[in-house]
Amino acid sequence: MNHLKKTRETYRKIAADYALAWQKRGSLDADLQKFMALLPEDATVLDVGCGPGMDTAVLQTHHLNAIGLDYSHEMMRAGRDNQGYKVPFAQADMRQLPIGQQIDGIWASASMLHLNRDDLLPTLQQFWRVLKPNGVLYLSVKLGDGEKWVPTTKYGHTFPRFFTFWQPETMDRLLETAAFHIIDGWEELKKRDTWLVRLAQKLKTEAGR
Repeated sequence: MNHLKKTRETYRKIAADYALAWQKRGSLDADLQKFMALLPEDATVLDVGCGPGMDTAVLQTHHLNAIGLDYSHEMMRAGRDNQGYKVPFAQADMRQLPIGQQIDGIWASASMLHLNRDDLLPTLQQFWRVLKPNGVLYLSVKLGDGEKWVPTTKYGHTFPRFFTFWQPETMDRLLETAAFHIIDGWEELKKRDTWLVRLAQKLKTEAGR
């Protein structure tokens, strides 16, 4: 079992407790406002790695056509059945998005941090492919070095999750290689981790060139 499938198995087991723990998302209000300010009216937004769909539901309240996408069917089902999020969901791998160029914005909050380091650039190129011209990308990952398995104890269980940590210069170089212009970036200190956040816009050139 590879690291993504093993991490997905953990999310399958903690889905209900995770959805309950993260039902309030007030700490992301400022980030959401910055992201939405860059979008056209009635924009179509893909919430990549949506989990139970908390952010998808918030985006929808702002009159955006928000779609939740996650690798874990159980996480999305926990959001719909346990928390009542009435949003469209799709199960898919962010490394192989099953859509064409029809997205105005991608919200990837705390989701790309489970990718292997070598998967980051190809995934950014997937994002570039599905975004419309001048489409906007928001991403957040954990600041740090290396990769490691972290035991999950917060949600009433002890199961492992795989994390990749990033430094600003490495992330910025990959975004630029994938033909994104970085609009804004910052670091956010939370209770246990420091988060590296980037807002970027699709350039009108071929991704990866």
